[in-house]
Amino acid sequence: MSENEKKADEKNGLLFALLLDGQGGAKRLSFEEAQNWTPDQGVLWLHMDLQSADTKEFMETKSGINPLALESLTEEEEDRPRCVSFGDKLMLFLRAINLNPGEEPDDMISLRIWCEDNRMISLRETPMNFLTAMEREFAAGGGPKNVGELLDEVCYFTLDKIVDVVSGVEVVIDDVEDKIVEEEEDKEGDFMPRLSEARRNLTEMRRYLYPQRDAMDALPRQMMPWLSAENRYQLRENANRMMRIIEDMDSLRERAMINMDELSNRVREQTQENMYMLSVLAAIFVPLTFITGLFGMNVGGIPLAESENG
Repeated sequence: MSENEKKADEKNGLLFALLLDGQGGAKRLSFEEAQNWTPDQGVLWLHMDLQSADTKEFMETKSGINPLALESLTEEEEDRPRCVSFGDKLMLFLRAINLNPGEEPDDMISLRIWCEDNRMISLRETPMNFLTAMEREFAAGGGPKNVGELLDEVCYFTLDKIVDVVSGVEVVIDDVEDKIVEEEEDKEGDFMPRLSEARRNLTEMRRYLYPQRDAMDALPRQMMPWLSAENRYQLRENANRMMRIIEDMDSLRERAMINMDELSNRVREQTQENMYMLSVLAAIFVPLTFITGLFGMNVGGIPLAESENG
């Protein structure tokens, strides 16, 4: 497909359409070819831009999706992670890391997925570059062969990027923690801000990922005829991985809080030491100042103020 054709498709809300060959490869289709697709041609994956009016028109007039599911898939506010079955079809909402330049990773992206026996439609509002990597897998002949494998692969890539960001936060906490243990001086005063930022990021991500844990846990229990035993096993592994990510995030948040408490205790101890030194100095110099001021007064009756020959 030429670049002009790709740009034309993107204007229609289509980011890409892939026709799986069942052998690990895939062929890229134009928007027109995707519209004319029939199940006997193979498994179709449509990845579309939810912000496009053409996408919503396609979903409402040509997708053939259950009206109740369609309302959730296209509703702007309906983005909480969850897994819902509609007969032998499946709707899955996930949250992915925002890796776009200038964006915060904890400002997570909504990914909405509709799966059938021979078709998967994914909708996103913000660019998700990690999905492009899956196209490279298809180009190398190592991509998914059916909808079950395709669903597992999307979940796996989503978790991969989450793990990368959580690992980055762990590196920050480890670095500050090592410096605290070694009692290094916080010359730049950035220990507390770094820990506070790490804790904030973890808290924001956990707010979205905790319900995602439940959604991914429910996914392998869906009795879909197109989900094989191997597909269910892989989806269960993804659910377990999601659980471990949540546990790691909770552990990191706890470590960040402990280190912040340690830094606060150090500040209090330093303040108390400074106050003690000031108290000692005050105990020494206040009487001297008083005596000096007293003898410097030019009034009579002050003891020892007059000379012996006076």
